[in-house]
This record gives sequence, C-alpha cells and structure tokens, in this order.
Amino acid sequence: MDTTMEENKETSQHVYEDEYVILTQNNELFLKGDEQDDRKKLCEVSPDDLEDKLSELKDTFSELQSKIEETLAGDVTLEDLTVLENDIESSVAIGDYSALKEQIEEKKSELTEDGTDEVSVEDEKDEDEGSPDSEASETKTEEVEAQEETADEEVKEAADEEVEEVEAEQDDGETIEDEIEEQEEVADEESSDEESPLDYYKEIVSKAQELAKQNDWSYVSVELDNLSHRWAEGPDTDDEQVQKLYKKFNDIVDDFEERKEQHYAELEKKKQENLETKKELLKEFEGIVSNETWTATRRVNQMKGQWKSAGPLPNGKGEELDERFEELLDTFNDHKVDRLVQKRQKEEDNLMLKLTVLEKMENVAESMTHETENWDEIEEKFDDLTKQWKKIGRVPKEKSDKVWDRYKSAQDEYYDRKYKYDPDHQSKVDKFTHKKEKIIEEAEALLEEDDLATAARKINKLHRRWKKVGNLPQRAEDKLWSRFKSATDAFNERKANNQDKIHEQEEEHYEQKLELVDKANEVKHTDDFEKGHSQMQSFMDRWKKIGPVPRDKSEKIWKQFKGAMDEFYDRRREHFKEVKEERKENLEKKKQILEKLRELGKHDDPIEAVDIAKGLQEEFKNAGYVPIKYKDKMWKKYREACDVIYDRMRAAKSGDKFDQELAKADLDPEDRSKIQELRKKYNKVKKEAKQLEKEVLQYEEKKTYFKPSKGGNSLLDEVENRIEEVEQKLESRQEKMESLTEKMDQIREESGD
Repeated sequence: MDTTMEENKETSQHVYEDEYVILTQNNELFLKGDEQDDRKKLCEVSPDDLEDKLSELKDTFSELQSKIEETLAGDVTLEDLTVLENDIESSVAIGDYSALKEQIEEKKSELTEDGTDEVSVEDEKDEDEGSPDSEASETKTEEVEAQEETADEEVKEAADEEVEEVEAEQDDGETIEDEIEEQEEVADEESSDEESPLDYYKEIVSKAQELAKQNDWSYVSVELDNLSHRWAEGPDTDDEQVQKLYKKFNDIVDDFEERKEQHYAELEKKKQENLETKKELLKEFEGIVSNETWTATRRVNQMKGQWKSAGPLPNGKGEELDERFEELLDTFNDHKVDRLVQKRQKEEDNLMLKLTVLEKMENVAESMTHETENWDEIEEKFDDLTKQWKKIGRVPKEKSDKVWDRYKSAQDEYYDRKYKYDPDHQSKVDKFTHKKEKIIEEAEALLEEDDLATAARKINKLHRRWKKVGNLPQRAEDKLWSRFKSATDAFNERKANNQDKIHEQEEEHYEQKLELVDKANEVKHTDDFEKGHSQMQSFMDRWKKIGPVPRDKSEKIWKQFKGAMDEFYDRRREHFKEVKEERKENLEKKKQILEKLRELGKHDDPIEAVDIAKGLQEEFKNAGYVPIKYKDKMWKKYREACDVIYDRMRAAKSGDKFDQELAKADLDPEDRSKIQELRKKYNKVKKEAKQLEKEVLQYEEKKTYFKPSKGGNSLLDEVENRIEEVEQKLESRQEKMESLTEKMDQIREESGD
C-alpha cells in the first residue's frame, strides 16, 4: 500500500508539533496560540536542524525565565515590570510564557495593593539580623544614636553660652538664679500653650500605629523603642485616658513583635526550603554527570536558572553548595565540548549515509517505465529507503537545506513516474483527489450559504472528512490543502464578521425545534404505537435538518425533545411486552390445536376427519399472532398436519389401493410427504412405460405388413431397430419403477420400526 497516502493527515499539515510549537511544510516554526491567528512565527528551520534549534530556543527561554525570577526577587517598580513585559513580547524563545506573565501580574497586584511602586519591605528583608541587610539596619541605628549624641552636645554648648551671658549680666545687678527662674517660667508657659500631656501621649500612640503597619522590622523596632523612651520621659499625669493610651501603646508594640517573630520564622522556613531545593538540584546534577548524560544541555541550563533564583539560604550553608555546583558545571562543560566534536563527526557520517540512500531512491525512480510490472516490489523498496532516510540523524547545518531539497525532488520524481506508469496508483490518486476536490467544492460553496449557523457546523465536518480520505503525494497534497485551507479561512472570516446574523439564525432554529418538542409531547400519549413510531421518526429526521441552536440552549432543548421520545418508546416497549406475553399464550393454543390435527391424521374415517378438521382450522386462524421467531415454523407444521388429513380424504374417494393404504398408514408427516413425492414420480414413469408398450405393439403390428425377402427389406429393418430402441426405453422405465417402489417400501419399514 502507498505509505504516503496512508499516513495521518496531521503529518501532511505539520512536519513537527509539540506542546509549544509547530513546524509547517514550508519549514516555518510557529509558537502556538489559543487561536490559529495568534500564532507567532519564530524562524525558518529545516527538519534536520530542528532539534538543535528547539534546544537553542528553549535555552533562551530558560535565560529569560532566570532573569525575570531574579528581578522579581529583588527591589522592583512598576516601571521595571513594564520592561520585563517588553522583554517577553520581543523575545524569540520556546517555553511557558503564560506562567511568566502570571508572575509579573501577581507582582503588579502586590505593588498596587501597597499603594506604591516600590517592592514590599518584607521582600527586601531576605536575611536575618546576621545578614548584610540586618547589618545595614544596625548601621542605621548607630547613625541615629550618633545624631542624638551630637544633638546633646549642641544643647550643652548652647546652655554653656547662656550661662556665660547670664554671668556677664551680673554686673547689671541680676543673679543667675533669677534669670534661670525666668527662663523656666517662660518654658512652662510655652509648654502649657503648645501641648497638653494627653496630646503628647496621643501623638506617641499615633506614631506607633503608623510604624507598626510597616515591614521594615529592624527600623520599626528601633523607632518603637525610642517612642517607649519618650513615653517614660513624658509629663506625669493621673489622667485615666492616658492610662488607656498606655495600654493601647503596649498592645501595638506586642502585636508588632508577634508579627515580626512570625515573619522571621517564615523567612527561616523559606531559607530551609531553598536549601532543600538546591540539594535536590545538586543531586540531580550529580546524577547527570555520573551517568555521563552530556546531551542534557537544556536541562542543565534550566537548573542554572533554578539555582540562581532559589533565594537566600540559612547562614553558612550556601558557599559549599555553590562550589560543588560550579565544579559539576565545569565537568559538564568540558565533556560538552567533546560531545560537540563527536556530534560533528556523527553529522558528517549521517551526510554520507543520506547521500547513499538518496542515490538509491533516485535509481528506483528512474527504473520505472511503461514496461514495469513489479510495482509492489518497487513500492516496498522505495518505502524501505524512505524509512532508512528518516532514521538517519542530522547532517551538518550548512548542508542540510541542499540535502533536504534533493530528498524532496527524489520523492516528487518517484510519485510522478509512478502516477504515469502504474494504473492502480493512478486510480487511487485520482480517487483521493476527486474526494478532496469535492470536499473543497463543498467548503467553497459554504461561502455563499445563507444559513451561516448550519454552515459553521458543516465546515467542522468537512475537516473530519478530509482527514479520513487519505493522503496524496506531498506536492499534490500541499496544493489541495492550500486551496481547502483558503476556503475554510475565508468562511471563518465571514463567520467572525456575521456573528449577529448567526445568532439570529440559531434563534430561528431554536423556535423550529420548540415546535417539534410540542408535537412530540402530543404524540407521546398515543396508543397507536405503529403510527406514533412513524411520526417520531419523522420528527427526528426534521430535527436533524433544521440546523444548530444557541449553544447555551442546545442541551436543554435536546433533553426536552429526547424526553418526549423516551416516554413514548418506554410506553411502546411496555405495550409490546404485554403483546409478547399474549403471543406466547397464542403459541400454546396453536400447539394444542396442532396436536388435535395430528390425531385427526390417524382417524378411522378420513372423510369425517376433514369435517372435524375444519373447525380446528378456524380455531387455529383465530388464535392470534405468535412470537415472530415461531411464525414460519408453526405455519409449516399446520400445513403438514392439514395435508395429511386432506390427502387421506382424497385417497379414500379416489379408490386407488395404494393411496388408501398410504392414508391408513401410521407415518410421520415428513415420511408421508417423501412417499407422496416418490409416488408422483412413480406414476409419471408408469405413464411413460404404458406409452412405450403401446409403441411396441404398434411397431409389431407394422411388421406383419412386410413379406420376407431373400434380398432383405430396408423398411422392415428400420421397424425392427425402432422396436428394439423402444423396448430398451421400456426396460429402463420398468427398472426405475422398481427402484422407486423399493425406496417407498424402505421409508415405510423405517417408519414402522
């Protein structure tokens, strides 16, 4: 069989297809989308170079994934996220883009919820207090303390200057104590004017609330501690509201501390998980190296990205793991170079093999002429060479296109010559071509179809029919497929531009099917089940012709229609169950009547038996229907029993001794029938024998008309020859009569036994 024709249609449309990409017959590599129009062209590549190209594009995706994960793990802004989105859109790679986009969208949501385009402080604090970030917080605290010390010194210097000024004024008759008292009074007045104790503590509580919302754990801890000192140094008061504020302040601090402890516990847990992740990656990498799987370049690149994006580890745990990972990476890269050299040599060897196979394929094609007869042998040989070609691996990239073009030319030449010289192949190609051209014509006709809703369903059926037809030689297949695809694409465009019209047509179909549902509901109650069955079949035929309804209503209305039909056919089945039982009863009645008829076949008075049989025959006819599988059998037995009765009656009236004896004989109906058949043959032969006896007598009488003569008499000789011929025939008939008599006697004896 022509393997090119029998391959799956998908092979005709796409040279290669996986989860992410397809490679067309034109060597165009597309990234899959939700719809065919969403496909993104990545590049052009020959099948021989496809594996390398896929590996390269997947490595590019791994690098992009690592970059995005590394960026998201640090400080990012909305602007940074936009840049990442642009990188995704402009990238030429193969991988799960939807997962990357979801990560960016989640990060956007977090930034939007925080009301700022800065990353959360929690993500910034990936290390505990012993980490570099924690040291930065401590440095920040030291800077605050240094600023406070500087401020204290400045206050002291200012106080000393004031004291000097006061001492300078003593010459005017004023004491330092008086000046100080005046300043204290002024300060007390200003303090009284500026702020009350209640407002002072309210301010502290308000600041504590704002600080407690933040996630900069070290900074907030320091600031809350400072606020606690301020509270302790604040004005004395017995105000009950201040006591409540103090409790509230402590609750805020306690809640923050609890939240901080929870954060650091989760952070430590995450670090431990990161450690386990790196250990697993390391274990897998060690397995790759120990098993010498030097072709696992794509997986190693993925592992590199996962290693970089794993996140922080517990203190003192990362350096040793990183060193081991780098050591394995160096080992892998060293062997990778060796593998690439071996790969190049292998590609050169593959090139020589493919050129050898190509030469044989070309020779097979050239050997076909109008005198060729061993087409099966040639086809098997060419198919075997094609399989050999496909099994041979890649060739050097710079020579792959040339080799591929030569292969296609050899294939085209083979099928062109086979079509020209092989009548069977030509017939098969013409048959498949005719079927596909008919499908194309139907697809093109749908462009003028008014009922777009029905046409939309038909276009899907045409695709399924196309796949079932079988494949043509590649060049012819591509040409027809291009025409078919153009028609279906044009229809899909028309469909997309007329959605409102399609919806209207589906609603019209829905109304028509509702009418059928109403009619089916009326018929389902009928007791005329044969007529009801015919009507229900008519409704079903019309239902199929009406066309599709809106998808959201399709299942519901079908259930209504089918429910009415099911109810009718359930009632019909119940009815026929009762009929079946009734027919079983009728069968038993007829069996009893048959028994009586058989008994009449042995009645002493054959003429009286007929009179009795007539009443039983009437009963038999009125007994009703029997189960269909017994109908013919019962009728045969009935006819046999009646034949015996009426044959006996006819024999009794005829006066024929043989018939009378046969009528009285106790024989099985089947044996009686055989004897009667033999008797008919016997009578026919007996009649022929009597006729021959008459002819012999006539010829004997003619002999008396001739006088003996010494010279002989030709006419007399002829009469004597004729007598001899007739006597031979008569003897043959008599022998046959004896044979028939013996057979009838044998049947009687066997029946009597």
